[in-house]
Order: sequence, then C-alpha cells, then structure tokens
Amino acid sequence: MSIDLFMGKPFPLLLLILLSLAISPALQAQYKVDSVAIITLVKEDYKTLGNFDTLQHRRNCTYDYKLVEDGEIWDIDREIKYIASKAASKQVRTNEFNFKSVTVYSTTGYAIYELRSTITQPDGSSKNYSWFETVIVRRIANKWKIALMHSTAIKDKP
Repeated sequence: MSIDLFMGKPFPLLLLILLSLAISPALQAQYKVDSVAIITLVKEDYKTLGNFDTLQHRRNCTYDYKLVEDGEIWDIDREIKYIASKAASKQVRTNEFNFKSVTVYSTTGYAIYELRSTITQPDGSSKNYSWFETVIVRRIANKWKIALMHSTAIKDKP
C-alpha cells in the first residue's frame, strides 16, 4: 500500500502512526526482559561451572552446544568431562562480568562481555584470569539456552 492512498485521508495514516507508537514500547520492554534473561543465564551458568554442577550446565545449553576455547572446538560432553576433572581439586572460582552489549533477534541473541575470574586453590593460592567472550543463545520452549560460547584469553600486557 503506497502512501498516496492516504492523501486526503488523515485517519488511516494517523491510525498507522498510533499503532506503531503503541507497539514500539511493548517491543522495547520485551527486548529489555530478554536482555536481562540472557545476562542472568550467562552469570548463572558460570556459577554452575564454579560449583561443578554439570547437570545444570547441560540444562543451560542447547543440544548442539559448542565451546570455542583456546583454538579448539569442544562439544558439551568434552566440556563436562573437563569440568568434572576439576571438581576433585576443590578450587573456588569467583567471576566478575562487564557486559559490553546484548542483542536480541526474535528467538536468537548474543552477548559480548569481559570476564574476570579468580581461581583459589585449597592451599589459599590464587590466580586471576581475564577473557573476552561472546555467547550466542537461542530461545527454546520460552527459555534462553546457550548455543555457542567463544572465549578469548586476555593476555597481561607488559
């Protein structure tokens, strides 16, 4: 329908403008809800890694989840084996996030963030790590799940 159909007929044009204004806040509100849900998912999933809860980590991920880590592509089974191998060490992990952006497109979204972690061993020694990460998520059955995580270590600058 071209705009010239509305010439001399202000009501249809006004109705179209009012509808777009009414829909826009609803979409913005949903975008904010989804953005918060994605940020919460990422933070909560890192808690599962910190307390070695491999079952919940698996629930947070899609069936075809992949992790790109240190130049390798891991599937969920490989990652879970790695997490389980660290459980006996009784290390404690704390995480601090700095989200740079979250983008949502319908049932897909992604977040870009910095992650700083401190891993403390039972003897009290600790080591700090920093990564720049991207996570791609999909909404499945009205729940956001992690489909892909790409992690790049941030090296200490001299």
